Amino acid sequence: MPLNTLSHKNLKFIVFFLILVIFLCSYVVFSFINNSFESSKQSNLYLRPRSPNLGSAFVQRAILIFYPSNQEQHYFPEIRWLYRSWIEMMKDESRNWRTDLIIYTGNYSSSLQQLGCVLNEIRSNSTEQPQCRVFLYLRLSAREIDTRTEKQRLFANVHRKDLFDINIQRSILLYKNVKKYDYIDSVNIIAESYPTYKYYNFILKTDIDVFITKQFAKFIPVTNAALLVGLGGYSTPFNTRRLGRIARDMNWQHANMTNIGSTWYGSPYVAQRIADLTLDAMLHLSDNEFAQVERDRKLGVLLWPDWHYGVLSMYGTHLAVNHLLVSEKLGIKRANQLLDQSTTDPDPNNIEKNNRLHLHCWHTNKEFSKFEFKAGKYNNIHPRTLIHNTSAQAYAMRIALESRLMTLDELAQRLKNIGTSKTK
Repeated sequence: MPLNTLSHKNLKFIVFFLILVIFLCSYVVFSFINNSFESSKQSNLYLRPRSPNLGSAFVQRAILIFYPSNQEQHYFPEIRWLYRSWIEMMKDESRNWRTDLIIYTGNYSSSLQQLGCVLNEIRSNSTEQPQCRVFLYLRLSAREIDTRTEKQRLFANVHRKDLFDINIQRSILLYKNVKKYDYIDSVNIIAESYPTYKYYNFILKTDIDVFITKQFAKFIPVTNAALLVGLGGYSTPFNTRRLGRIARDMNWQHANMTNIGSTWYGSPYVAQRIADLTLDAMLHLSDNEFAQVERDRKLGVLLWPDWHYGVLSMYGTHLAVNHLLVSEKLGIKRANQLLDQSTTDPDPNNIEKNNRLHLHCWHTNKEFSKFEFKAGKYNNIHPRTLIHNTSAQAYAMRIALESRLMTLDELAQRLKNIGTSKTK
């Protein structure tokens, strides 16, 4: 009898285990199918593929980043691999398309000069070769206010004030209230530097720790007035309700779009409008929705993910986008399957099949990890071994390793070669 009872219990356990396995497998398969369907849907709705007619047209694009020049040791490896991926992408770009890399930073360093970056030069025509362009930008934390005159220092180069359109009153408020917020300048460059990028048909506002894929060479937003936003990971039911209430307090509209990322691809005008309102929203949030102990980061991540000062710019963007969707009917679309894709994905078909335009390094130690790369954990891998592996994981690894092995002069020469091939 005990043996029969034990056997019966084992059978029940096995059945339960099998049901659990089937459920988990079904969930994984369903998630995979759903993600594939969503990426296909976003590609069809939001992107224009390069066609013979579109390929022969002159299309001007720019990749925009803020680079903290005083933290070169930490961020320059990311500049190198972004630069390398930009060059790799342009190999597949139409001869008549131009994609510039624009870097807003406080110092025209020797490293940037070695990369062939030109200083304070706005693109002037559609046939000029692709360029790395540096614009000297004074970050908000350095905009000190003279106590005698109460005037604020606004420019890194006072002789090129024409490159920026600065709201002086807001700049002072930002300096006084949110200058210590780490990501403020990534938004502020878009708000203030419109004269430097308004020429382009499309811009890609992005962080530095990213890779541009070859698919970026093949697609532009469906219209010149559209803007695609990437993947954000801040939304919860609590903060969605709270941000809706805050929008009402500000007399702003709220369309209820959630998880809006920091990567934007599309119309320069729409990007500037979002950035402009994002800064206003950040000031309101910092002053009215966070206590001093939160602004001073003394709570750490205690309230994450429901409410966290560390994603102030995401909350500000959330409010700005949702307001503009209703108030100005701007063509802002969430493209979380096209932008901000993971560098850890081992699927060799994913980038091309699902049109992943842009890979973003998330906080992980899984391969490819920016932390492991910078720690030298991948030094024993030769990029040549990855040349035929088309996964996001291998692409990021190969590009990063190549960028480290190549000299800055070699990278600059690659850019020149691309430019020459486009103007022959």
